[in-house]
Amino acid sequence: MTPNWRDYILQHFREPTYRLTLVADPDGLMLEEELLAAIRQNGFDLLPFEDPIAFRYAYESGYRQRWDEGQDTDLVVILRSPEASLHSLPYDLLQSGRALSFCLPDLFPNLSYPVVSDLDPVYLQPLYEAYQRYAGPEMGDRASALFVLKHVFGVVPDTIRTPADLLKLLLSRHARGGRVPHRLDTLLLKSLRRNRMFGTWPLEALLHSAADFFAFLEGRWTSYLATQQPAEALAREPGPAYAVSDLLPFDEPDVRAYVGTLFLEGKLRPVSLPEGWTVEGWAQVGVEFDEQSFELRRFAALLEHLEREIPTAHATHKDWMEFAGRWAELTVMRHRLVPNLADEKHPNAEMAERYRALHLGVEERFANWMIMRYHTLHSLPFLPAPAMVHRIPDHMAAYRSQHPESRLALVIVDGLALDQWLVIRDVWAKEAHDWMVREGTVFAWVPTLTPISRQATFAGTTPQFFPGSWQTTGQEPSHWQHFWRERGLHPAAVGYLRNLGVKDLKPGEYDENSLLPDGEATLEAELGDLLENPQIQVVGLIVNTVDNIMHGMQLGTAGMHQQVRLWLTRYRYLTKLVSKLLGESFAVYLTSDHGNVWARGIGRPSEGVLVDRRGERARIYADPVFLALARQQSPTAIEWTNVGLPAQLKVLLAPQLDAFLNVGDHAACHGGIALEEVIVPFVEISRK
Repeated sequence: MTPNWRDYILQHFREPTYRLTLVADPDGLMLEEELLAAIRQNGFDLLPFEDPIAFRYAYESGYRQRWDEGQDTDLVVILRSPEASLHSLPYDLLQSGRALSFCLPDLFPNLSYPVVSDLDPVYLQPLYEAYQRYAGPEMGDRASALFVLKHVFGVVPDTIRTPADLLKLLLSRHARGGRVPHRLDTLLLKSLRRNRMFGTWPLEALLHSAADFFAFLEGRWTSYLATQQPAEALAREPGPAYAVSDLLPFDEPDVRAYVGTLFLEGKLRPVSLPEGWTVEGWAQVGVEFDEQSFELRRFAALLEHLEREIPTAHATHKDWMEFAGRWAELTVMRHRLVPNLADEKHPNAEMAERYRALHLGVEERFANWMIMRYHTLHSLPFLPAPAMVHRIPDHMAAYRSQHPESRLALVIVDGLALDQWLVIRDVWAKEAHDWMVREGTVFAWVPTLTPISRQATFAGTTPQFFPGSWQTTGQEPSHWQHFWRERGLHPAAVGYLRNLGVKDLKPGEYDENSLLPDGEATLEAELGDLLENPQIQVVGLIVNTVDNIMHGMQLGTAGMHQQVRLWLTRYRYLTKLVSKLLGESFAVYLTSDHGNVWARGIGRPSEGVLVDRRGERARIYADPVFLALARQQSPTAIEWTNVGLPAQLKVLLAPQLDAFLNVGDHAACHGGIALEEVIVPFVEISRK
């Protein structure tokens, strides 16, 4: 049986036997996703001790009151601090709870603590398996780093001797998307720089930046294709610039597989061939012969790839984040190809049917995963990246603590789904801005409604801590001010503006082939005053246009893409906003409070005043009796967990791609747990 580091902790949580357990957890072991799920499945509730006031509210209202009423609830309080001292917890807890402590040296006593503590928890299992086979002496920093590189990342620096070796290493790293600690990369760089074969490679940039690495590959792709041409073809036309020196070994089987997938996913852009050039075999994936036929081939290949790669029930949230990006890419292609895929008589109609079937399968698999695992996400750390939207302010604050003079801007494009972000990204890529865009994703709060998910983002906390304002967004400015005041900023240094960028865009009233810059939007005067005020250090901005487009959309997902593209290219509001922010020395964090999905009506429950909030994808009740009545009318609906929400809320969600609309009606809507609603973009933008 494979040894598992989680068993070291789980042995203390096999079954509920203690009402209150206090855990000193300086390394965040208790917040690992799979371990959290196992502990909760064994009957324990977990409550991190971060903000003493917020903790006291949750403890008294959620647990002490229930214990006083004779209810059995086993609570685990997790304290994360460098000192790992439980003595900072309230005295009444210390008197009544059992105390435990877990830390990395318990698991890896012979490895360097600084080296191991740099690792993302996802890498602890392969390290633990390798460590169980180790019987040597205690290792220092360098030996520990080499051990981790070999057994966790599959890298032995001294064996990387050829361009093929290095290229496979870089492809594996950036395709996987994991974070390698700086300490390990420093060791690896020293080894690589001793090899003269890599003298012209920008090694540091290639290791640290996926965007720089993909640009590096694109810059050498044409040179590779040139080596496949006969001499007369190369002599006929000068074509693009290419060099026969410093060629990359794209023909290596492992390299070929990675590169082909990168072209399919849109991370590498295909090239147009000069006249007279021909390409056969696998390399055609990186060549744009005819744009329409190329798109169809790429769509077919990515469709087949995703049919095989839907995450399983035991997938991590990062697996779903990665899949969501690929699914968004496929969705954009699907609706760019609507004329060729919508006709049942078209030879490619079979692909449209496969896409529809895959879409239903994805939503079913994701909904099952959400029901089992979503409740473990809200406690995950915000570094190196937040898992949920309410952790974004903490992530920003951590950046500011390292760069105290920096100005920060959080731009929430209300309602922006991940596939719509790709439309924006592709437009910006063609415009070649002097920006560095670091793409990521984050989970919205469920139900994916603006007053809940967006308010949680500005509050920097879970919705259970604003039980009196979950129906409105009016408290967002005060939440935002409070968060930054608690981190040392004067209220006068914190700005907030909403309802930005609103334009009345009506489908069908434009020619998509002649999107000219006439009628470009101008930034609001109050926005300019705010950003130009040197006293302002942090701003929260809400751009409402996409959400407005969504609520008036009648043309489905393709219509959403057209309208977002129109808004970006003709009105240019978002482009100007980002340019203004960067010009005023802000680091920009762009995200969304929820996405949206095109759903079909399954009927509206007849409830009168019994429902506290009506939505197309989510309905909220304050009384479980009312929720039970609604379930009788909508038996396929999902009763959502209350974890992280105000205690009085009972939530009913429409399943898969259904909505609480009149039967047969369709609408772009949000509120539920579809992949497109829950996983939204989280993008960091800065000057190059």
